[in-house]
Amino acid sequence: MSCPDNKRNEMRFHSFVRAGIWAIGVLITLTLIQAEPPRAAPRSIAFFGRVETVDAERKAVEVRHGKIPGYMDSAITEYSIPDEAVLKRLEPGDDIRATVHPNDLTLYHVQIVYRRTETKGQTSK
Repeated sequence: MSCPDNKRNEMRFHSFVRAGIWAIGVLITLTLIQAEPPRAAPRSIAFFGRVETVDAERKAVEVRHGKIPGYMDSAITEYSIPDEAVLKRLEPGDDIRATVHPNDLTLYHVQIVYRRTETKGQTSK
């Protein structure tokens, strides 16, 4: 003799489990849909310019540069340099090569290309 209440309770339990699994599936799907896609690495732009001023206290330099296609026109622009070792090597008059990223006034991978040297005691006529 089988008990109808047990079957009914068993059917309710299975319905409850199926509804729970379905709800979890819906929540996972919604979470995945709302997740941000991975961001692409910022575009790097080759940069050439001449150091005009160095402000070690603010970790900044002013650089005179020509037009940077796809970024900005020629100008004298202040850039930050987070690497103190690089900042200490720079002097006004240095021609530099660096990398910049759009909407980021920081110079990366800074290299001195040419350093102007003046001989002491000589004046230009």
